Amino acid sequence: SSPQEQLLSYKKKMISKHFAHYLTRVVGELIEEGGGPESFPQLPGSHLHLANPALEFVKNVLIVLDLDQDIKQEVIYLKKSLFAQMGVQEYSSVTKWKNPAAAFVLPDVYCMECHECYDIDLCATPPDDDESSVKQWLCGGCNSPYNVDQMERRLVDIVQRKCIRYQLQDLRCTKTQQVAVRAMARTSDCAEALKLDIPRREFCGQITILRNLAEYYGLEWLLETTDGVLQGFV
Repeated sequence: SSPQEQLLSYKKKMISKHFAHYLTRVVGELIEEGGGPESFPQLPGSHLHLANPALEFVKNVLIVLDLDQDIKQEVIYLKKSLFAQMGVQEYSSVTKWKNPAAAFVLPDVYCMECHECYDIDLCATPPDDDESSVKQWLCGGCNSPYNVDQMERRLVDIVQRKCIRYQLQDLRCTKTQQVAVRAMARTSDCAEALKLDIPRREFCGQITILRNLAEYYGLEWLLETTDGVLQGFV
């Protein structure tokens, strides 16, 4: 057989035998240990309500294995086996993988040391520094800390602009997508329901991410601002 066929055979054997045996044992241990929402770290980008460590472990492993189309059938069998072990229906909504880490990119952040600008994903948590308990964002070029006060001012301004945009947005007809022009109307001209350009859930989700950033990095001004906005939607 050719090297490609040998490699394919080896990968299929690894999934159907070694991986299946190992993952079955690990999932059994996770189920036995139990655990709930407290098992998951609360990071700036945390936006999902995770409650089952075994289920989330399996979903994250399977989404990686699904990338290799050569072992697709073996992964399907493995998926059925692991979900059955947990008593979860294979095609239920809880088995669908969602990225647990949200992203919030602040563009053109200026570094005072190397004089470069970078777009920074503020939810990408830097590695822990044992020598310092202060959490801070570091420049990707020179590893120097950014000016946190300046970044906080920008973030507060972003919150205020998001609020203005949400309050001044248009209402649209759910059928024709045309902008509603009648003030205080509950329905469109064709008697269909109206919808927001920016749904409430989407807006609150964005503000919640900024609030998580404020809490994680100790940004009191941003925390007070985001708390005030979110309290208005309770």
